[in-house]
Amino acid sequence: VEHFLQMSFHGGVAETILFEKWRINNAQGMIGSVIGVILLTALYEGLKSYRRAVEIKKVCVNNTYDFRKVLTIFYYGVYYYSALLFSGVHFFQTLLHVIQIVLGYFLMFIFMTYNYWLCIAVGTGTALGYWLFQWEKATNDNTDCCS
Repeated sequence: VEHFLQMSFHGGVAETILFEKWRINNAQGMIGSVIGVILLTALYEGLKSYRRAVEIKKVCVNNTYDFRKVLTIFYYGVYYYSALLFSGVHFFQTLLHVIQIVLGYFLMFIFMTYNYWLCIAVGTGTALGYWLFQWEKATNDNTDCCS
């Protein structure tokens, strides 16, 4: 099996995407893959939005302290921070972060096929995902890799 990686933008329908099992050789396969990549990229944007919402909710919940709790946190700060570090919410956020990073790298690798149909699919999915999930975002603070 000859593996040739084109390092310039190209069209066509013969492509291996991410894994050897995801090999397409016809227009139907490319159309299905483009739709799949659009949905995967929109999911990536939705995951970013969901992670942000979980973080905002956590901050809002953690900022509802009365004075006694603030003093307790001040004197027992190490205990408080270790409790946050090992909390279920933090583990959940860590899992979401790992999924987001891996998904972002997969999308980068898909773009790096340099097949312009797949590149357009990544761009379209990003636009669709942003339109669907990021509409309430007031500021433009895109700091994530591959955002």
